[in-house]
Amino acid sequence: AKHAAKPHFLSVYFFSFTFSSHTMPHYSTIGVEEPTQTWGFAACLAGVAVSCLVVGTYVGQAIVGSSLYAAMYNPSVVARPDMSLAATFNPRITPAERRERRSMSIRRKVSGTDERPRLSVFRSNNHIYGQVIDDDTQKTLVAAGTVEKDLAAQLDGKKPVEQAEIIGKVLAERAKAAGIEKVVFDRNGYKYHGRVAAVADGARAGGLDF
Repeated sequence: AKHAAKPHFLSVYFFSFTFSSHTMPHYSTIGVEEPTQTWGFAACLAGVAVSCLVVGTYVGQAIVGSSLYAAMYNPSVVARPDMSLAATFNPRITPAERRERRSMSIRRKVSGTDERPRLSVFRSNNHIYGQVIDDDTQKTLVAAGTVEKDLAAQLDGKKPVEQAEIIGKVLAERAKAAGIEKVVFDRNGYKYHGRVAAVADGARAGGLDF
């Protein structure tokens, strides 16, 4: 009682919530000797704030490291499926089978007729051949290749690409002699370059209309 009667000159003014029947906030003056409930509530709020800060930091780091954040600020780093040749290569399919598949895909789009036959090319490691085919009658109209003995003198000493161009010119001469002026070119599943393209260039130079 003697201690309670002693006057106090210091007091702490702060904003607090009451959990009594009054739900509205109010200002109150609490003495220094009875701060237990109020300071406990303030410590609880401080703990919640620190927890939110820590959780927010980890969540922010996770978002920054995610692909979604990268896509928003740098679309070039978005993860894409690996479509390289090594990833899509099927070892059970041989190169010859792959070329045959490409050839069949081309044949579904390219077909020779009586008015415009199909000029088809076939190449091996050492030779190259060309045929002008009428698919309606399933007949080869004219043909030429590097294996012909009659062409050995023209092909002697020539590079493979030069030989292919000569074959194209010979094929054009024989086609024009048979009354063929227009053809449709069939690369037969090969890439259009090198000897295959040289045959086409020679046939154009010989007067065939592609």
